[in-house]
Amino acid sequence: MDEINLLDYFDMLKRRKWSVAGMTVVVLLIAVIALAVMPKTYEGKTSMLFPEQTTDGLSSQLAQLAGLPMLGNLPGLSGRNVYLTVLKSRTISENVCKSLGLDRYSLDYKDLQDNLILETPKEGGLLLACEAPTSWLKGRVPKGEIKERTAELAARLANTYISELRIYDRSNALFMGKKNRLFIESQLRRTKAELADAEARLQEFQEAHPALVPPDKSWAYADQALNVVAKQTEADVALQEVQGQIASARVTWNAGAPRDISPEAVIDSPAISWLRAEVAKLEVRRATLLEDFTESHPDVVGLTQEIEKTYDRIQSEVADIVAGKAGSASPAHQELLRQLVIMEVNRDGLEARRSALAGALTNIEGRLSGLPPKEIQYARLLRDLKAAETVYTTLLAEHAKARVAEGREAENFIVLDEAIVPKKPAKPRMGLVILASLMLGLIGGAFVALLQEGTAGMREARKKR
Repeated sequence: MDEINLLDYFDMLKRRKWSVAGMTVVVLLIAVIALAVMPKTYEGKTSMLFPEQTTDGLSSQLAQLAGLPMLGNLPGLSGRNVYLTVLKSRTISENVCKSLGLDRYSLDYKDLQDNLILETPKEGGLLLACEAPTSWLKGRVPKGEIKERTAELAARLANTYISELRIYDRSNALFMGKKNRLFIESQLRRTKAELADAEARLQEFQEAHPALVPPDKSWAYADQALNVVAKQTEADVALQEVQGQIASARVTWNAGAPRDISPEAVIDSPAISWLRAEVAKLEVRRATLLEDFTESHPDVVGLTQEIEKTYDRIQSEVADIVAGKAGSASPAHQELLRQLVIMEVNRDGLEARRSALAGALTNIEGRLSGLPPKEIQYARLLRDLKAAETVYTTLLAEHAKARVAEGREAENFIVLDEAIVPKKPAKPRMGLVILASLMLGLIGGAFVALLQEGTAGMREARKKR
């Protein structure tokens, strides 16, 4: 058998060049026709960055005041992972559909989710792209306007996703500075009224009993009660903060969390239940100590450190349980679940502290037994006035801090590039299709040339015989 080299193939292709060219042209024509009739898909693109969030705001201050471990910002809401989860949720896609009135095109949230592309580059940020095929508008807009209207829709989809994310951001989770300020202002108004009422009641009592002088025991009681009341106020404000964070986290969780995972299943687990009970016991002991000592007393400091260590154990246990129960969930959902459970436990601890402090205040009042009724009433009026003054002064300082924090507050994500109307469809990729068709045509032409050459050789062989 004669040896065949590469030059023989080139000679063969040269002889059959018209066959190769013909097959290539046929394949290219088929590709061009297919591109002409194939639905076009336009893509609107936008990109975001997520600045680093600080925890020097009111929430961290309140957490420290209340003696809790640092709560920080709401879990993941300052990072792209949870934003990624929120963007994939049914809620956001439904809101986009309603905002753009896509029901007139018989589109629903599933159509948008199927054509939503989210990418997380290694260097940071988030890329969002919305694809819109011309088939969506076919038969619903004039034929000559389909491409232009579809391209506009793709850009509007991407920008509307960002708008809905910003609305979600503001209404459900973030801009806590303003929420904190409004909450403190409501507390200020209430405390101011209580202060005025306490002053009026004390003045009325003093006018009615001008010769009555409160004994030293009354002043000592007022000082002790004042310390406990101040701690009650700190716990109340911190509890309000945690409850707001829990509500926001619940909204985020319900927007797109796996249905087979429940925060309650983690919270009610034996290990966490036992640790929660330990926190409650420690809070009662701490409140009891505060009846006689201040926050800086060594025994109170030691107990506070023990409470913090218990919270650290809870954090560790929660992380292990979440990893086991939510192993199939996304990292963002696992982190959100972990933080949600921690906040629920923190709320329980604050409620236990508030209850224990109320009991401590009752015990302190019990020490007034034995005094004449008028002196007991005088002592309580002094306590109410001093407590109102202290709370009002504390809230004024916190209100000033909240206003500064609100003025410094920025959005939790920055839109780098808004989506613009694309000039060309993203799919099908015309250049890639033409190139692939050209390669396929050349390969097919070469194959046809080989067949022709083989057929011709067989004919020559028969003639020689």
